Amino acid sequence: MKKLTLALITASLVFLGGCFKQKVDKSQPIMKVNSSIITENMFKENLEQSYSLSGQKKDGSNQDDPRSQFISLIHKNRVINELIIRELVLQEAEKRQIKVENSEIDEEIDAIAKSMGGKERFMASLALNKIDEESFKENIKIDLIKKRLVTSIIGDNKISGEEIQKFYDENKEDKFKHDEQVKASHILISASEADIKNKIKSENSEKELSEDELQKKAGDELKKLKQKAKNIYKELKDNPDKFAEYAKQYSEDPSSASKGGDLGFFSKEEMVPEFSKAAFETKPGNLSDIVKTEFGYHIIKVVDRKEEGITPLDEIKPHIERYLDGKRKMETFSKLITGARESAKIEYLQEEYDPENIKEQYQTLIQDLKKAQENENKKAEEAESSEKTEKN
Repeated sequence: MKKLTLALITASLVFLGGCFKQKVDKSQPIMKVNSSIITENMFKENLEQSYSLSGQKKDGSNQDDPRSQFISLIHKNRVINELIIRELVLQEAEKRQIKVENSEIDEEIDAIAKSMGGKERFMASLALNKIDEESFKENIKIDLIKKRLVTSIIGDNKISGEEIQKFYDENKEDKFKHDEQVKASHILISASEADIKNKIKSENSEKELSEDELQKKAGDELKKLKQKAKNIYKELKDNPDKFAEYAKQYSEDPSSASKGGDLGFFSKEEMVPEFSKAAFETKPGNLSDIVKTEFGYHIIKVVDRKEEGITPLDEIKPHIERYLDGKRKMETFSKLITGARESAKIEYLQEEYDPENIKEQYQTLIQDLKKAQENENKKAEEAESSEKTEKN
């Protein structure tokens, strides 16, 4: 819940971003990775997904603007790279006879849905991020294959105590020195105005709402959610010992709800300002007032406080182990794919999808952007000079 980030869907895809749409189609082939064909439709569908996951809109009407062209090239290059990696992963898995059953994919999705508070909330999150279930399943499949590819190389070897100690000793002054911290739990009643408006639009898709109507409906929903937080807060003031029980029942922060709302120790900079202010002003054992952030309404229970210092190894050991294990897996996967790519025969059947062509366009656009910025600066200087002249 650090920085109150709730993006579990994208976080669940450990090694590679993007959400692949893999459908049989007979559109124009644009690339060939060894014997595998990548088509124009595959590229276009994944390009749309890339824009959606980044929160950006694909604007084909503004292609004369160098900035829009630059963003377009970034997405294009990313999708081409991801599609190639995907094919290499599948080909490596076939070589090593690594398979993933549908039942395993379903189990993984069930676990993700459970961590998010249930299937209904999981499906709502997919809809909000404009990801269809089949695309998500395909991504889970690829993710499981990648994990097994890495395991087939490094085996089940665990990070040793010596490695953990070495990392701690080398980094404790830099990475493990902390400011004053508090330990707290919280209950979140989600109330993001943007999410509420999107939900209202979706529910009223057959009727186009005016901005005033949309704002009113969103305002009414926010009032209901605030009242829900007030009701929970009132009950907890009378029964503070039930905080963990209430968090599991009511909190809409999937990363902490199952732990009774526990957020562990954190410093002021690790949370959004409104949250930090309330937590650090509340004495251990007490509840804060209801706090509103961009994510919704929070009820915070402060458990403990500690002064600035260096976190002891015993406290941080599991985190170091996870970090080193993840780093080793990432490096192993990167090395595997780099080798596979170097030995692969990759053909770009249409020039516009060739990375060298995209690189040239990048360089041209960078020069255009520099010139555009210089012109803007020059105009600003001329306007400032003209204003001074008029005053004199």
